[in-house]
Amino acid sequence: MIRASNFLCIAFLTIFLSACWDQNLLKDVRLYLAASFDLDTDGKIIDTVSFPIIKKENQGEGSSETYQIITGIGDTPRGARGAIDKRVSKTFDASKLRVLIIGNKLAKEDIYPVLDLFYRDPKSSLSAKVVIAEGMGKEILQLNIKDQKISEYLFELLESKEDSLLIPEENIQSICAEMFDPGEDFSLPYISQDKGGKLANLVGIALFNERKFTGHILSGDEAEIFLLMDGQNGKTPSFTKEIAKYNDSDLRDFVSFNVKKAKQKLEVKIENEEVKVNINLNLKITLTEYARNQLYKEQEIKYLNDELSELISKDAETAIKKLQEANSDSLGIGRRLIALHNDYWQQVNWKEEYPNISITPNVTVEIIGHGIIE
Repeated sequence: MIRASNFLCIAFLTIFLSACWDQNLLKDVRLYLAASFDLDTDGKIIDTVSFPIIKKENQGEGSSETYQIITGIGDTPRGARGAIDKRVSKTFDASKLRVLIIGNKLAKEDIYPVLDLFYRDPKSSLSAKVVIAEGMGKEILQLNIKDQKISEYLFELLESKEDSLLIPEENIQSICAEMFDPGEDFSLPYISQDKGGKLANLVGIALFNERKFTGHILSGDEAEIFLLMDGQNGKTPSFTKEIAKYNDSDLRDFVSFNVKKAKQKLEVKIENEEVKVNINLNLKITLTEYARNQLYKEQEIKYLNDELSELISKDAETAIKKLQEANSDSLGIGRRLIALHNDYWQQVNWKEEYPNISITPNVTVEIIGHGIIE
């Protein structure tokens, strides 16, 4: 009897219970998958978004998907987004955003006002990738990519280059802590249009000083070695170097290799009130191309190990020089000073001190494989 009465009570109460109060129906919003922010000549913010539109076909033929790009202008990022909302039939929703592009002119001012728009929205996709564009970001969004959505194309392009260790793996959430960390700067992918204006081209890595783009870029081997020195490991980092052993110069003088394992150690010391930084990097590699062969000879392997160690060390020195010229502590040296030498940290202005400190890279290359032929 008691069980029956309890059941009746529960059944009666469910009549008065409400449904989910925080539901967000897809039919009520526009999901934008890619967005850009730029600064115009009058100091206004330009916001451009790319979003899908589902069109119903004739009965029994299903539906088709097209994409539309729309732009809004305002005094702030929120104002520019509001200008877009006024022109479309539904409110824009950032929960499925995949790529956020910021024009380099705006990035040189300060990127936080743009990101603040997403941090304050609980529905924002904080996993969206952030990239700096050469010129206007909206021009990248307007690329006409055949047989692929622009958001999908950009996302996959960035993801593949992260695996190759050509760019850092960053998103809206990951750079938040670094933006407010006095001991570390961050870096972001730098993208442009190719010469034909039909595809995007990942140029390299944009270096930041606090929240501002410095205008300095690491590209090619310098970008890869910087990421390895920073302790990042991609799936397929690869290099091609010219070996000047022989007098005759031809294709056989080039060596291509993949990095199979990287071990990094960054040491920070204070000597005579000066910061001394040593970066030791050990790379275990497999050769993917070396037309001169002779890899069965121990002296040939030793020669290549020594030569490649010297060449990669020079790339590391060049990368460090650019970091210091940009006053971008993207290796987090200041963070180690805060933790290990806090007395020194409290006495100096790190942004004035960092460009002049001694940073010495030491790269050691070890060949552990060379394919199935000698």
